[in-house]
Amino acid sequence: KKIRAAVSIPIVAIGGINLRTAPLFRGTGIDGFAVVSAILARKDIRAAARGLRNIRIS
Repeated sequence: KKIRAAVSIPIVAIGGINLRTAPLFRGTGIDGFAVVSAILARKDIRAAARGLRNIRIS
């Protein structure tokens, strides 16, 4: 939240984000998150992407 108040550029979280950790970013002020392994390491990448896309952080 301190970073959000200090900058006017988009803030994107990167690293260690998956279906379990992504909801922890709710209310932090970030604009989004980036994932690779959380999708590509899954057997059903479409389901993984859909699950992450449906997580609301605002």
